[in-house]
Amino acid sequence: MSQNKERVRMRNNKVWVFGCIGIVILVLLFTMNIGSKDSLDDMDTNPKETNNIDISDDADHDSLTDKELTIEINGDKIYPTDTDIMDEQKMGGWVYFRYMIEETFNNYTVVYPILFCYKEGDYIAERVNKSACYRFEIVGDYLYYLDSTMDSQAHGALYVAKLDGTDERLLEEELYDFQIVDEQYIYYTYSYDTIGVGLEGHALHRMNLDGSEKMIAAYEVSGIDMGTSHFNYKVEDGCVDCGTFKMKVGDPADGFEEIVFKDIGDNDWVYYVTNRLIKARKDGSERMELDGVDDYHYEIESIEDDWIYYIKGGEKYKIRTDGSGKEEVTDAAIK
Repeated sequence: MSQNKERVRMRNNKVWVFGCIGIVILVLLFTMNIGSKDSLDDMDTNPKETNNIDISDDADHDSLTDKELTIEINGDKIYPTDTDIMDEQKMGGWVYFRYMIEETFNNYTVVYPILFCYKEGDYIAERVNKSACYRFEIVGDYLYYLDSTMDSQAHGALYVAKLDGTDERLLEEELYDFQIVDEQYIYYTYSYDTIGVGLEGHALHRMNLDGSEKMIAAYEVSGIDMGTSHFNYKVEDGCVDCGTFKMKVGDPADGFEEIVFKDIGDNDWVYYVTNRLIKARKDGSERMELDGVDDYHYEIESIEDDWIYYIKGGEKYKIRTDGSGKEEVTDAAIK
């Protein structure tokens, strides 16, 4: 009887041992299965690490050329971000924008903007201008842009062309800036250091969009209280806003247009030159011509007591503030 009990106990022990072994095997198999699944997931989420294949950024960009904007400069592909793109304008299925590039010439580095364009849906932008573009505008089906020197906004050539790049032609040269108003007129200024143009060259000019009917719209204004007005201008509501004053636009200008002055001190009278020597109230009233027209050189050098010392046509003069007593003076006489 005792032998039978011993056999039963041994048999139960074997069943328990084999049962434990089976459980261990099942746990190991389950763990290995989870590990294999995680490895596969890692391979799916990290394709660049699969089989140690290195996928470069260029390859990524090449696969996206059908949906990512690309420009090419000197054989190099560039993929500008939204923050890199300046003055983007869309019209007639075309997109124009400016983009800053950096180039080195004889150890001299220049950073300047270039005008690019692409047809909507193509995403391949092409360079429009040869040098630098500091301003462009689109009116209807036409593009107007300034092809300037690279290191500064000066000596620009103003071009007009259809949006697709055809029918390009030159409108004017040696410009500093331009502005299109009412989709009808182009207002523009010449570069300040252009040689031999005199007062008429340094004025604000106007022409039609096709380049016809060029005229002077406003003369440059300078004086003791306001400096000069050559570059800082904006045409709006029939006036030229130069910051310290607003002057009515002429059609054409004669240099005697009304000027309303701002922030130039508490003087009762303002003395200034355009193509003539003028005094007026700050609100533009009571304008008086003190000396007549000149097209070469007009500049007020000083105002002492009741005398105005000035240069006209390269010669030096003095005149009373009421317009009387004009006489030529020597250098020693100008204080």
